Amino acid sequence: MAALPALPWLHPDARLIQDGQVLDSADLLALAGTIRADGGKPLAVEGHDIGTVAAHLIAAWQNACPLALLRGGLAAPDTTGETGAVLLLESSGTTGTPKRIAKPLSGVLAGIGKAGDSGGGRWLLTYDACGFAGLQVLLTVLAGGGTLVAATGADLPTLARLAVQEGVTHLSATPSFWRGLLLSGQRPPLAAITLGGEAADQPLLDALANQFPQARIRHIYASTEQGRLFSVADGKAGFPARWLESPPLSIQDGTLHVGGVDTGDRVAQVGDRVLFQGRADLAINVGGTKVDPLLAEGRLLALPGVRDAVVYAIPSPITGQLLAADLLLSPELAAGEWRAAVAGVLADLPPPARPRRLRRVDHIALLPSGKKRRIAEEA
Repeated sequence: MAALPALPWLHPDARLIQDGQVLDSADLLALAGTIRADGGKPLAVEGHDIGTVAAHLIAAWQNACPLALLRGGLAAPDTTGETGAVLLLESSGTTGTPKRIAKPLSGVLAGIGKAGDSGGGRWLLTYDACGFAGLQVLLTVLAGGGTLVAATGADLPTLARLAVQEGVTHLSATPSFWRGLLLSGQRPPLAAITLGGEAADQPLLDALANQFPQARIRHIYASTEQGRLFSVADGKAGFPARWLESPPLSIQDGTLHVGGVDTGDRVAQVGDRVLFQGRADLAINVGGTKVDPLLAEGRLLALPGVRDAVVYAIPSPITGQLLAADLLLSPELAAGEWRAAVAGVLADLPPPARPRRLRRVDHIALLPSGKKRRIAEEA
């Protein structure tokens, strides 16, 4: 039997902990040894168990075969034209039907190294391990020799408590998750905070800096299709406008382009910053007028006493769709004339951009990706 290729990227001190089960690098290598490639058929794995995902990554490298990382949007492929240790990732489907994107495992690992991530410390997994963001966290820990903690099917409050119990020092999550963590009252001993997947607004960045003054804070811009593109660590929302002076970044027709590719993210230059203003494909047609739900959502999040909010579309027999807003309120605002306060901050928006249904809720629902759920619940 031919010797398996060396595995230069698995750190001997890497550990994975899920639901109390601990796997070290030796355990992962042993588990990978039980996984065999079936001719030209790619390996496939779902992200429920981080040890199984890690073992499949190792097996793909050792057997020089493709690996499909499944998230539920697409079936496992029977064949693929790819050869070697190539990852077949699923796009999130946020902008339409999910699609497969092939990325060499070596290239993904190189991207982690260029970003200067240190895999040491104790990490908490808040993403699907088979999504691009979760994969980045998993590989960072495997290559850097840290510890990654995960819990099967855990909700945000459970993960927040787990972060404290396990002494988590490194945490990467969406801004929506971070708002929930701040509201939970849990304060793990964080040394590094990373935000991604959604635009990071200034009030949230300021709140994190206030609650975790010892932590390094950065927000990253990345996509499954293009990988990690840049990170910002100056404590300010958006990114410096001077970055537009040279490729690959540019603004065309109001959206950010990277290397000539339209990302679909609407941006605007305000002074010396470029600020994100939501996804172009999030626009909602209200009676023939396209409106951005994030316009009203930003106003709501800035209102004192609004702990979190989400704006989305609901059906209307007259206009086709209307905006609705779910709000998580502080006890002080909830006890007062909160509807009047909300109406006041929305008053100068165009009528189609004002949510017509307002609801108090006890939590803001998140998708498995960690982003806000913007789909109306069925009656």
